[in-house]
Amino acid sequence: MADATLTQVTPFLKQHCHSCHGKNNPEGDIRLDNLEVNLSSVTTLEIWQNVLDQLNLGEMPPAEEPQPTKEEVEKAIDMLTAALTRAYEIAQSTGGHTVLRRLNRHELRNTFRDLLYLRGADYRPGATGSKLTDNNGNGSVERTGTDPLRFFPEDEEEDGFFNLGNRLVMSDFLLKLTLGAAEETLSQATHLEPKPDTSPLEFSGHLVKGRRNGEHLIETVSREFNPDFDMIAQGYERYGRLAPSELRQGVRYSAEYLITVEVSAHNPQHPWQDMVTLDHDAPFQLCLNIADTGNRGIEGPTSTPLTLWTVPADGKRHSFTTSIWMDQGWVPWLGWENGQHDRNFRPEKIVETYFPESYRARPDKKTDKTGHDEWPREMARVLFKQGYQGPHLRIHRLTLTPVIKAWPPKSHRELYGTGSGTPDEIRQLLIRFARRAFRREVDPKEVEPYVQMVLKKNTDAMVQMPSGISDLKYQAYEGKWSNLPDFEPLQPFRTGNLKQGFLDIKVADKKEYFAIVFHGKLTTKTKGEYQIEMASDDGARIIIDGKTILEHDGLHGAAHRKQKVPLASGEHTVRVEYLAYGQPNSFRAGWSGPGFGHQRLSVESLHAKRAPKKQDSVPSLIRAMQDGYAAILCSPQFLYMQETPGPLSDYQLASRLSYFLWASMPDATLFDLAAAGKLSNPAELTRQVERMLQDPKAAAFRQHFTSTWLRMDRLGKMPPSGGDYQFYKNLKVEPMLMQQVVTFFENVLATNGRIEQFIDSDHTYMNSTLAKWIYKQEGVRGDQLRKVVLDDPRRGGIFTMPGVMTATANGVDTSPVIRGAWLLENVLGRPPSPPPPDVEPLPTDTREAKTIRQQLELHRKHEACNSCHAKIDPMGFPFENFDVVGRWRDNYKRSRSPIDTSTILSNGESIADIVEFKQMLKRRRIQIVQCLVSKMLTYAMGRQLET
Repeated sequence: MADATLTQVTPFLKQHCHSCHGKNNPEGDIRLDNLEVNLSSVTTLEIWQNVLDQLNLGEMPPAEEPQPTKEEVEKAIDMLTAALTRAYEIAQSTGGHTVLRRLNRHELRNTFRDLLYLRGADYRPGATGSKLTDNNGNGSVERTGTDPLRFFPEDEEEDGFFNLGNRLVMSDFLLKLTLGAAEETLSQATHLEPKPDTSPLEFSGHLVKGRRNGEHLIETVSREFNPDFDMIAQGYERYGRLAPSELRQGVRYSAEYLITVEVSAHNPQHPWQDMVTLDHDAPFQLCLNIADTGNRGIEGPTSTPLTLWTVPADGKRHSFTTSIWMDQGWVPWLGWENGQHDRNFRPEKIVETYFPESYRARPDKKTDKTGHDEWPREMARVLFKQGYQGPHLRIHRLTLTPVIKAWPPKSHRELYGTGSGTPDEIRQLLIRFARRAFRREVDPKEVEPYVQMVLKKNTDAMVQMPSGISDLKYQAYEGKWSNLPDFEPLQPFRTGNLKQGFLDIKVADKKEYFAIVFHGKLTTKTKGEYQIEMASDDGARIIIDGKTILEHDGLHGAAHRKQKVPLASGEHTVRVEYLAYGQPNSFRAGWSGPGFGHQRLSVESLHAKRAPKKQDSVPSLIRAMQDGYAAILCSPQFLYMQETPGPLSDYQLASRLSYFLWASMPDATLFDLAAAGKLSNPAELTRQVERMLQDPKAAAFRQHFTSTWLRMDRLGKMPPSGGDYQFYKNLKVEPMLMQQVVTFFENVLATNGRIEQFIDSDHTYMNSTLAKWIYKQEGVRGDQLRKVVLDDPRRGGIFTMPGVMTATANGVDTSPVIRGAWLLENVLGRPPSPPPPDVEPLPTDTREAKTIRQQLELHRKHEACNSCHAKIDPMGFPFENFDVVGRWRDNYKRSRSPIDTSTILSNGESIADIVEFKQMLKRRRIQIVQCLVSKMLTYAMGRQLET
């Protein structure tokens, strides 16, 4: 790999370097007189790089030695730079082949989802996964949540790409994390609990009991006058989020839910125009959202809009139904998407303006505190006594029906089959799993080691046990006892039945100073040894067939006890006694036995088991099978994309395609086509691409590729905060900015739009927050992004969107250098050369400069800087009207100096502003297309393109 260019540099070295670095006592033991021009040797390459660095730094030749002319140095630097650049490219070349590529975090999570038939918030297409978060505000960061890959480190990035094979290395630490994630997801796919209750949950009349956070006072007072419905009187920018009080802890089961809402819309034309502004021509829109009650609920970061319904404003009831998946602990909530949210929408102001005869001033707090505190409600009641005339929605009924067509679910059935534990069934299950996990046909011989690993363990058949305790009754007693009392002479203050069969001390409806006795029947299907467990705070006792099995009496903190007991098959009487002295108090119980794992006998907190892991108390067959599956999920055949030199096979093509568009494994259709050898047919391939882009899983492509192409991964690295930018954090603007960019890209993709739309467009997407705080535009309502027509030619396209402008700033200042370099690299595909090592980012003395333009002009006086900045800076100046969050500005904030966006490109073309700049980009559309295609191919293949 001899480089002819280096031969031309040799005379320069001989004249200026050999005297110090020749064969006689070379300084630093570095000889240049015998330096090879073949750069295939790493040692040789490092020496030539050192020569270049010294020339760039101006440190060689030493000052006391004869100096080469400036032209000679520049010529040597140029030749060396070109030669070394070629050498590095050759060294990094893969020969046009994709290197062995491991699944990255996103791909691994999505593959777990599809391989194990999992659903839920953590597995939504396009989900970015857990990030390091300062949960306590004390500077200590951690990853929390139920994402099975939450402890994984970030994948190594190169030029914005997180899926390049040469960067996705493996380590023993990462393999250990992979094993833990595999075990956790297998546990999520396993369902040993009884089939959940599918009875509908119906909420009518007042969904909310009392007053709830995020509720307007008018909505609260409405309940005093309207017993048959709940009112939503305002959009949910600040208020108007309605969720049933009974679901404060969310739904009890993870399942598909059929949700039906009965709603009516009233008073689109109303007399309070000055106080309540509303687009009278727009229909009322009701939005169905879901949120995780374990993460700040409906006001927290997990709140997600799902469905938008248009409600005719005719005062009649209308019914809307949709089907959604909800995880355990999540709650649905309703909001008026395009409702008004005026600050003047206050009862006292409306009464004072429109009902002056009923208005009175607020009493003085010092002389009439009760009247002072009650006054806002008093004013609100006036509005209802007069007949409420403002626009509003009425929610008459909300029904949630769990839809569970089969039990156990498919995720469980595909893993464990019938649960017979026979060698034949175990072998067939593992072969079927391996075929999908390895994403190709498998030879039974390569799966046999996993089969033998499972068979070496105990694989008794599974037993399905009945749910809970049958004929369960309770008696609650009131008193202050330090030990369990003799209940025989006592009179209970409350009795009842527990139809669900689970022990629940909350039925006593007391927080302290009570005792409760439960009794019912347990049914065992086989004779054998069973383990009974309980955890209590305070005293508790479990009695089976008249014999005390577990007892932990007295006053104590929460403590766990367990005991094994032999039981015959059939029915057994069970009695449970519990004592609560002070607070807190808690009680849990469960059991396990031959052929079945731990099953609860008591109700549990919905958030007690949010991230399950493999347990020792599961049946032996389940444990053995999970070990076998986990071994497959940690094998190279699963973790790596299996591609061989030469044309891709149909199976390899299926994987290449699915990880490109879905960031996940192929589905059944792709597998079937690959098995039949039809996928490589060009017409079939086109049909599959069209189908896959319509699939919800394509959200992963839209999210991750857009982020990669436009370097949106930098968004949030240095977020704006404080002062004029405090809204960015308070209103959680950052996710909106990312979604805006993705939505725009999605629209161009779905409509097969022209490349010019990325440069300039007559529309964008915004919600009320972006409209108000970024675009300074009125009339946009609701949280959801919607298409908005633009009449400002400065704003169209994707390259000037607020998210892009924020990602190319540092949270404090903007820089034409950063934005110019970003455009050259990611839009035009002409990345600038890295700066020489001796050049500071900006000159230390810029006291004469008042603007960034003047600073850069001083910077370019350095000859080493000028050649690059002459290309970079003109590409960045037209963006200077956009501040660090993408708002338009005409003056710099601190100096108040006017912003000059005019520039002269390196080819001599003059540009006045961002509008002319966009016209220039349109003339370079071929370069933009080439860059976009190059980025997309790199993303699709998992390697950098080579020329």
